Amino acid sequence: MKLRATIVIPSYWGRASSEPLNLDDAVYDHPTPFDLEGTVGRALESIQVLENRDFNVVVLACATSNDIAVNVEERVREIVEPFRGKFPVAVVSHGFEAMIKKKVIESGSGVDPGLVSLTGYSNIRNMCLIAAELARSEVAVLFDDDEVYEDPRYLDKVFETVGTEYGGKPVLAVAGYYLRPDGSYLLPPPEEWWMTEWPMVPLMNEAFGIIAEEPRLKPTPFVFGGNMVIHRDVFHRVAFDPNVRRGEDIDFLTNCKFFDIDFVLDRELSIKHLPPKTHVPAWQHFRENIYRFIYAREKLRRQVPGEGMRRVSVEELDPYPGRCMRDDLEDMIFRTSVLMGLMYTQESDSFGFNESMRNIHIARFDAPPDHDPFDWYLDCRARWEKLMAFLAADDELSGKLLAQM
Repeated sequence: MKLRATIVIPSYWGRASSEPLNLDDAVYDHPTPFDLEGTVGRALESIQVLENRDFNVVVLACATSNDIAVNVEERVREIVEPFRGKFPVAVVSHGFEAMIKKKVIESGSGVDPGLVSLTGYSNIRNMCLIAAELARSEVAVLFDDDEVYEDPRYLDKVFETVGTEYGGKPVLAVAGYYLRPDGSYLLPPPEEWWMTEWPMVPLMNEAFGIIAEEPRLKPTPFVFGGNMVIHRDVFHRVAFDPNVRRGEDIDFLTNCKFFDIDFVLDRELSIKHLPPKTHVPAWQHFRENIYRFIYAREKLRRQVPGEGMRRVSVEELDPYPGRCMRDDLEDMIFRTSVLMGLMYTQESDSFGFNESMRNIHIARFDAPPDHDPFDWYLDCRARWEKLMAFLAADDELSGKLLAQM
């Protein structure tokens, strides 16, 4: 059975290259200044290698601030234009986001428009799922703008796997993996000495060991947001958690597990990851991880499974991300923040030092959620189901998206 896929590509755009860092802007790993070329054109070019043409493409134009949203949309449309005629492609911008919200509000259906957003990693991933639904696809294929396809049979492999059976259950969520520029899927040891007490890289490499192992499909504790395949039966039921600031991909994997949906890793489903250098300061990048892991740990701790659900243990997520969700997380954060502060002191960067020290305070007093994240997510998921049911029945919004293709 052929399954129409929508390849959804979030592209992240920041202020013009001449403008300074604005701490009020949304934080992404490497947003492209909107006056530069970026990487999304390269990603679109690579799509042409795919032999199976049973797909359409949606590019998300995501701005770090509302005041540059129009510039970002114009820039992305310029980049996308040469690919029209090569494959069906549409652009979803902050203007389209506003259109969806307006339609939802005017419907009087009680659907939550707050779940429609192009700001923040989790919200943007949810918009990927919204785009796939409005494109009327059975399968959402998430693909980032700093990646390229090299395998002509990538989509054939997706269709070979989705809908088959593994472990007595249908395969409805598939994890691929990244190849680095040198062709390896393992990460190099960190060069920064301040990361000595933060074991993420060795833990990730340990987890990635299953990629080399047979069989082709197997359970996985990790998934990459830029190489994941989600069937409609899943994305109608499960949402990315909007409260998760980064690591939204693995959090989604955990959310699926709550509802007894397991991602399987396909060891043949790889893409090439070619990220540009990030300009986000180390203290800021680490702060996002602080919020991420403390929140994820609390969500696991607060589990109260109901009908059709199951309890997820931290051991199921070992070695990564499980190791970063244990009781000694704050101790690892403390030691890493102190080392980072020493690094900034060595560089005579008092601002970086102060922000590193503030991370210690944040871990103890600000990052712990002031609500029950598990209960909050269950409520969010119920609202998400209503939103997706509304979008599945709305021909006007779907028509506006498909008319671009």
